Amino acid sequence: MPILFCNVGWMNHYNGIGSDSIERGGKYNQHSTGHEVCNFSNIVGTLYGYVQPTGQIKIEKLGAGKKDDSVSGVTVVWTAGPESGGTVVVGWYKDATVFREAQKITKPSAIQKKNGVSTFRIKAPADKAVLLPVEQRELMIPRAVKGGIGQSNVWFADKEESQEIVNRVTSLINDGVITALPDVDQSQSILEGNPRLVAHLRRERNSTIVKAKKDAILLATGKLCCEACGFDFKEVYGEYGDGFCEVHHLKPLAKADGVVKTELGDLAIVCSNCHRIIHRTDPMLSISKLAKHLQRKRFQLGDPHGRCAGFIAQHR
Repeated sequence: MPILFCNVGWMNHYNGIGSDSIERGGKYNQHSTGHEVCNFSNIVGTLYGYVQPTGQIKIEKLGAGKKDDSVSGVTVVWTAGPESGGTVVVGWYKDATVFREAQKITKPSAIQKKNGVSTFRIKAPADKAVLLPVEQRELMIPRAVKGGIGQSNVWFADKEESQEIVNRVTSLINDGVITALPDVDQSQSILEGNPRLVAHLRRERNSTIVKAKKDAILLATGKLCCEACGFDFKEVYGEYGDGFCEVHHLKPLAKADGVVKTELGDLAIVCSNCHRIIHRTDPMLSISKLAKHLQRKRFQLGDPHGRCAGFIAQHR
């Protein structure tokens, strides 16, 4: 099934302006209300979607003939920009019909009239559409990079380097909503609407990456010590702490959009306490800054060499 990505302004419900509002999404939305405000308004079993392309939508890229006015059977993925930055999937239409030119709504509904929505470019059965709740909009789509969305609001994702992104989106559509992450000393309200942070945490919990980092450090040093404070779980907890540590991704959230290839040098070994402290700071502390801070505190406490592991080990 062909796939089309459409970038629009950010809304919670896309069911008209009222308790909801439209944010970002281009210059037009800065002075007027975009037609996408009713993209998920159920009009007698049909959704009428709008996106602002540059000229026509080139539906021949979706399998239509050059003289066709529309093409059916398209999966349309709606994206928008959350307040925290980046571009995320907000929902999708399955089995949609995409039109080359904007179509006039001949008999607009009450909600369409109220919001000044008079045209559409895509329509789909309401029962084949999904609008993700705000807290589940965490799948990042890269923009202005090779393989990602460019400056246009319409993206066909038809390049080879875009396939990994398409696969991830298809998996989300077919397999359902991504499971929420366990707490990492971040309240749910902080995680909601911040897909960059969620993506960052998911990379840190990739078991393959974590194991590879641990193996590399054990081979090089023979132990797993926190790079910020020096804590060694095995030294303190003995066999219960053998092989245990946490792994922190060093790349800042601003670079966390989309598909990111992680090298072992992008990761740091940390203890649970330091990891939580890093994640509760904004912007996140670097390992070196936290290490310097801890060293200053140790001098203030008259313990320049640190007690994190050795002191506890002596008093077990």
